[in-house]
Amino acid sequence: MSASDLVGYLNCGHLTTLDLQVADGELEKPKIWDPLLEILQQRGAAHEAAYVDHLRASGFTVAVIEGKGIDDGSVAATIEAMRAGAQIIVQAALRAPPFTGRADILRRVETPSDLGAWSYEVVDTKLARETKGGTVLQLCLYSDLVGQVQGLMPEYAYVVAPLTGFEPEAFRVSDYAAYYRNVRERFAASLNGNDGTYPEPVAHCDICRWRGQCDDRRHQDDHLSLVAGITAVQRGEFAGHNVATMTALAELPLPLPWKPERGAASSYNRIREQARIQVAGRAAGQLLHEALPIEPGFGLCRLPEPDDGDIFFDLEGDPFVGDGGLEYLFGYAFQDAEGALTYVADWCLTPADEKAAFERFVDFVIERRAHHPGMHIYHYAAYEVGALKRLMGRYATREEEIDTLLRGQVLVDLYAVVRHAIRASVESYSIKKLEPLYEFTRAVSLPDANYALSKVQARLELGDAGGIDADDRAVVAGYNQDDCVSTERLRDWLEGLRTDAVASGVEIPRPAPPGEDAPPDITAWQARIDAVVAKLTDGIAVDSAERSAEQQALYVLANVLDWHRREEKAIWWEYFRLAALSADELEDERAGIAGLEFVDTVGGTAKAPIHRYRFPPQDAEFRGGEDLRSVGGERFGKVEAVDLEHRFIDIKKGGDTAGFHPEAVFAHTYIDTAVLAESLVQIGEYVADHGIAGPSAYKAARYLLLRRPPDAGGAALRQPGESAVDAACRLVPALQGVLAIQGPPGAGKTHTGAYAILALVRAGLRVGVTANSHKVIRNLLAKAAEEAAKEDFDLQCLHKVTDAEDNVPHLTFTTKNPEALGAFASGYHVLGGTGSCGPGPMRLASSTCCSWMRPRRCHSPTCLPYHRPQPALSCLAIRSSLSSRCRARIPKVRRSRPSTAFSAGGRPSPRTRACSSTRPGASTPTSAGSPPNCSTKAASFPVPVSRTRPS
Repeated sequence: MSASDLVGYLNCGHLTTLDLQVADGELEKPKIWDPLLEILQQRGAAHEAAYVDHLRASGFTVAVIEGKGIDDGSVAATIEAMRAGAQIIVQAALRAPPFTGRADILRRVETPSDLGAWSYEVVDTKLARETKGGTVLQLCLYSDLVGQVQGLMPEYAYVVAPLTGFEPEAFRVSDYAAYYRNVRERFAASLNGNDGTYPEPVAHCDICRWRGQCDDRRHQDDHLSLVAGITAVQRGEFAGHNVATMTALAELPLPLPWKPERGAASSYNRIREQARIQVAGRAAGQLLHEALPIEPGFGLCRLPEPDDGDIFFDLEGDPFVGDGGLEYLFGYAFQDAEGALTYVADWCLTPADEKAAFERFVDFVIERRAHHPGMHIYHYAAYEVGALKRLMGRYATREEEIDTLLRGQVLVDLYAVVRHAIRASVESYSIKKLEPLYEFTRAVSLPDANYALSKVQARLELGDAGGIDADDRAVVAGYNQDDCVSTERLRDWLEGLRTDAVASGVEIPRPAPPGEDAPPDITAWQARIDAVVAKLTDGIAVDSAERSAEQQALYVLANVLDWHRREEKAIWWEYFRLAALSADELEDERAGIAGLEFVDTVGGTAKAPIHRYRFPPQDAEFRGGEDLRSVGGERFGKVEAVDLEHRFIDIKKGGDTAGFHPEAVFAHTYIDTAVLAESLVQIGEYVADHGIAGPSAYKAARYLLLRRPPDAGGAALRQPGESAVDAACRLVPALQGVLAIQGPPGAGKTHTGAYAILALVRAGLRVGVTANSHKVIRNLLAKAAEEAAKEDFDLQCLHKVTDAEDNVPHLTFTTKNPEALGAFASGYHVLGGTGSCGPGPMRLASSTCCSWMRPRRCHSPTCLPYHRPQPALSCLAIRSSLSSRCRARIPKVRRSRPSTAFSAGGRPSPRTRACSSTRPGASTPTSAGSPPNCSTKAASFPVPVSRTRPS
């Protein structure tokens, strides 16, 4: 048995049953040709080969185990290479019955084992950008096999993903050992009695060689999964009541004779009705449909008035091209001056082409709206809107135009209209399944289109855009044109349904025209941002590979200037998405709760009561304090308390909602970030006028952008034998920049920060502590006060909080900004507050919880960076000589793991060291010149700060 068999079992138990029947000769393995799978195999082989070449170029000697299977010769060659101490072993053949496997890479580390003074750890190359459970399981199995050879279980295993500069991501094997043993034992047990498995649809079906046979089996059995829109939870609920087929479901009486254990009863009623029409359509031998009741704001009520300027839009994209995917074909159809439908296929095979095509499309829309103010852009499903938002953020261009289109509800999703307008006898509400309703015939067959799409995407993913065949491009363009024209025909058909309903006396209002003009302050802000971005990015290439280090810093700065507003857009986009959902649809959202039942008033006042509601089991994420909206988006109240286990939620309301009991609610909370946004823009304006290099203002931020180590006045950041605490206390009083201190929970980051604060205060400096949460701030303030008390130092801290709290010794709380800003004049040594609390000239210590940083890549040919797992990271940022204008917080960095470094032929040289010195006694120093001789628990220090990425 192989690692693939074990991962296959994790993906689908029925897959194991079928493969076992093949091994026993009871079934013949299906022979299918899937071009997408071939592409994945080619890309995987190319990625592994590139990584091996990188290892050779880095100075490692490489031993390659020839062959493909697991025979005696390949296993013996692997063991011989391990005993000889080869630095890198490629395609290692491993066998320890009942399992065998071919590990991509075995990497020598200098940890003694039965082999000698060395041992091996597993490195696997994977195409996925996010490591999945199956990959970790595979790593554990390979590590187990390696451990049986060398008599020592490897401590770590690694994954090398694309576009990471070949920086492996580390996984501590012992952290996943219990999971591995559990799956392995279940897998072994399944081999002795798998007759009871069934081909339940799972995500793996899309790439499984058995998918045809399994789909046939489900149709033969009239399985519940054939009902359009049914969930696994709902299938389980029905099966628990002996409803096992679609026909049985269609025959259930309404309302249901039982109350569902999970989810609202209305959603089960809807699924039952869907089963009914599918069974009826199957019996009639034709596609049936029926109109759904009119709901204000949903279905046909979302259809705007048709306009001669309307556009029908469809994108073709591939998420696996480059870093973040590529929208390689913008397709749209519209009426020309003569009224004929015209189609445009705008190909873009590089990031620069993609940016240009995006700008051309948006400019075309804006110009067309100028002549046709009532026009709309019709698309099917949410992909196109999401892509436009991504491209706007990725290239920081046409932001106001996209905002205007979104505010004006110019983009109309016909899928949302269909799902609330009709019920059809289809297994899926894909537009291709609905086309018989409006008698649309495609010019390009779907099999031909799928084949051409696979070939085009293969060339793009392999970096060979020039190898795309002209015939394949023509087929893909024809397929995209069919999608655009089909969207137009569907809109016309839905308009026909609306016209017939209105003629019969049904009232179906058109959508109310929304306000789409940005507020004056937003317009002025965007004009200010655009001017600075234009100066910062002048002459900088779109492709990051073509930028110098300074140009990259300028590009990053330009793209984070409007970071807060882009994040606010995402918050409001999510609000509008949730506001457009029905009560049934909110049941499937983690930010929503459906099926609410009023229980009683449990507190509050007559005008602002606190009402308790119960709700059925569902996956929801509420912690208390969330602002709530009802279906449609109107303000409803605030979560006072929530008990997800017992399914109760207490909601504090206002007078306008006290008598209103909705069926569903969703959470939407907005936090004002104007102070932080202004700080970033001030940095950008300074750099645009004075350049990014030099010793002047905003040095800390500029050094971060340039990825330079902090300026410690020429002093070494770490002296031989010096603990992290000693180094921090020595450096911080004179530091000009940002100092990062990293380590897992319990490593001593808060301890180190507390002593750094004491060193600053003793040096006569004022200290600010900031973080994303008040809990993190309080932990550091409390620790600093605790350590100060041990030294008989009366440290006084002021914490600016949101809600009033009782003061404690050495720690005073205030809810008022003026009191916080006057903290130092009032005799406080330390001020704590979140980002909106921005004091004037001061030293600023920032303990930012869960801010992950990517270490700088080592370019030495004998150094191979590896990521060691670090569950959490805090950083202590010291900024000196801040003017009253400089209240910025450093832009949020991309989350990644800290790293260690491997030297060729050696054990990883950790950036984390344990400190053995003792803690300071009563006679602690009183100046920065003589720091305390204190200890910590292996806090790592310092780590170069990462590049930031635009949102």
